[in-house]
Amino acid sequence: MTRTVAVGLGGTGGGHALAWASEQALRTGSRLVVLHACPPGSPLARQPGTPPMAQVELVDPPLARAVSAARTKLGGRNVSLRILEGDPGAALVDASVGASMLVIGTGGGGSTVRRVIRQAHCPVIVARPGHDDHNASSAGQVLVGVDAGPAGRAAVEFAFEYAEQHRLPVTAARVTEADRSADVSRAGDLAAAMDLLHAEVEPWKQKYPEVPVRSTVLHGAVGTGLVWAAGGAHLLVVGNRHRGPLGRSHTGDVPLTVARRARCPVAVVPAHGREGEPS
Repeated sequence: MTRTVAVGLGGTGGGHALAWASEQALRTGSRLVVLHACPPGSPLARQPGTPPMAQVELVDPPLARAVSAARTKLGGRNVSLRILEGDPGAALVDASVGASMLVIGTGGGGSTVRRVIRQAHCPVIVARPGHDDHNASSAGQVLVGVDAGPAGRAAVEFAFEYAEQHRLPVTAARVTEADRSADVSRAGDLAAAMDLLHAEVEPWKQKYPEVPVRSTVLHGAVGTGLVWAAGGAHLLVVGNRHRGPLGRSHTGDVPLTVARRARCPVAVVPAHGREGEPS
């Protein structure tokens, strides 16, 4: 079955998101669905769905040019346009059903990005601009935050599959919040973290033997540690536990933190987006 890469075109970073999504669709042979939430007064908003391109060219020339460029790159049959109505965040969440991934821009870090990250039914790519830092330890790699929960395992699966598609190495990172001043506690925490990394990563190393892998343990707040480690990375991947306000207040909202602050594109992978354990 052909996969679908959906991309939200509009708002801050929409053009960058379309370029990222088009490249991913081309690399994986996926269909590209361009999603555009029109303002209420737009004639396109009166008939949500797939409008005739002649009407799009008349009402919104930049949108028409963007879709045309994507069709030139991927082939006309592989690109479709879908007009959304209502709140952009809610509409994008609804449109994520059945997609293999949803790519969005940074959106200025506002409520739309927050809602999509927390509620989307598939992995969400926040197409943040990358920064070339060839001296960074994760430069040109897929960095994935690892924990023992279902969302963390979904993130590792996504990271290895993406790395194989793009022929990139993976760095598996475990961030602990142990007190650095307590040497004994820190040593024990480091050993436990390395054991967890081995247990969570080894099955995927066996499934994707051509993907180079290294593991690292960082100390501090999880979101801050991953943002720091991801400097120069090709992609940062984190799991999304879909926790409520109480859970986020205890340990912070890691997906939203990295989506807003990382200096590279970020993939947020929900646990229910998994496709199964390695065989």
